[in-house]
Amino acid sequence: MASVTENWQALSTRAKTGLVVGVTLIAGLAVGIAVWAYRPDYQVLFSDVAAPDAAAMTAELDRLKVPYQLADGGNTILVPRDLVYKTRLKVMGKDLPLHGAVGFEVFNNADFGMTEFVQKVNYQRAIQGELTRTILSIDGIASARVHLAMPEQGLFKKTTTKPKASITVVTKPNHVLAAEQVSGIQRLVAASVPDIQAADVTVLDQHGVALTRNGGGEAATESASAMLDAKRGADDYLTRKLAKVLDATFGAGETIATVDVLLNLDQSRVTTEEVLPARSGTQEGSPTGVVVRSRQSVRDNAAASGGASATGARSGESLSSGSTEADYQVGRRVAQSVTTPGATRRLTVAVVVRNPLSDYQMEKLKEVVALTVGLNSERGDAIIIHSMTTLGSAAGDKHAIDRAAAAAAAADQQALTPALARARPAVPPELVWAAAALIMLALLVWAILRRAQPPATATLTVEERERLLLQVRQWIDTKHEPAVNGGLWERP
Repeated sequence: MASVTENWQALSTRAKTGLVVGVTLIAGLAVGIAVWAYRPDYQVLFSDVAAPDAAAMTAELDRLKVPYQLADGGNTILVPRDLVYKTRLKVMGKDLPLHGAVGFEVFNNADFGMTEFVQKVNYQRAIQGELTRTILSIDGIASARVHLAMPEQGLFKKTTTKPKASITVVTKPNHVLAAEQVSGIQRLVAASVPDIQAADVTVLDQHGVALTRNGGGEAATESASAMLDAKRGADDYLTRKLAKVLDATFGAGETIATVDVLLNLDQSRVTTEEVLPARSGTQEGSPTGVVVRSRQSVRDNAAASGGASATGARSGESLSSGSTEADYQVGRRVAQSVTTPGATRRLTVAVVVRNPLSDYQMEKLKEVVALTVGLNSERGDAIIIHSMTTLGSAAGDKHAIDRAAAAAAAADQQALTPALARARPAVPPELVWAAAALIMLALLVWAILRRAQPPATATLTVEERERLLLQVRQWIDTKHEPAVNGGLWERP
């Protein structure tokens, strides 16, 4: 303490002021960092919330007296960490009109005096709200609106107008609804609302483009799109299957494979009709069929010739004639064959390997590839396998492989850099500013203390002091010039 007091008294007024200011700033900064470090940790309660839903949720949080903060322009609601799950369950347990739609909770507090018309309107609102909530549970849909056009039915009149539905969906960024999802939405609405057919449900996206295809011209467009999707699916399936085998054999990234499938898009219907006559096992000859009816007629000619008939009768000759008619029926066989589009007409396979292969290895690799994709030479399928060295030599560039490898490595590094940057933990900017402020204050205090120190003075030993004093006395007594040699202090 004595040394501290002596050092403090030895400082000048300016140095004392600077030291007090520096210590005060450091203490205030330390207190601020401590307060910032121990502030309440807010976590996400709900994110990507629309403005109407955020208003309803914040009103409920105010009623529950739960502290909250808003982020991302009001689209994210934050609450303290220890209250996240408890508050989320409480809010979701309330009958809040989320997504701008109300479901069957509209009847929770129903008024017994409401009219039948109001009940019908509330029922339609409830159906639309429940359908909206169900559609929002589908992956890739951010928001949705459902409109039902229900014809009015009366006691003494019945309209022939069919009920219809229209749905507007807003998809999430970089997401497109598949045709199966659109068809599933149509079936969902048709199964939820009476008397609605799936074809009467229209689905639009946020750009106003119809996702459903109904009608003649649109049906043809939908069929062409379905065929294109079928071809793309077949290509991708066989390519992935072949790539899996090649990667397991040569290693990942050592081969390039592609498969193109040519589909038969023709649809035909052939009907064949054949007559099957009946055959008898006992009679020989050509088949004649089965007798289903027989008719025999006999005619007497006695009345036509009177005398002759009598004479003939006496002589014992027959004067009658007859005929027999028979109806036959044969069997019939009808066969009908339908050829649906989608059959494989031809396959073409191309494989490129990095390292050159011998002829024997090429033949074995062709066999493996052919069996993997189901190649049929009688159908006209083709397969070709080359190495990168052969292709580079054919192009007249010996360094094509090295340049391609360098370009691939650069592309991989460029693609990996953003991922690594995202993977690094982000340093809070408050800590950076706090560290910079501490460093600046430390430098300022060090500069003030260094400047406040008195200049260092040279000290003499006892012997040097006595010798110097002796020389001064001799110089004063003799009033002559001091010696040039042998003295510590020489006059210039």
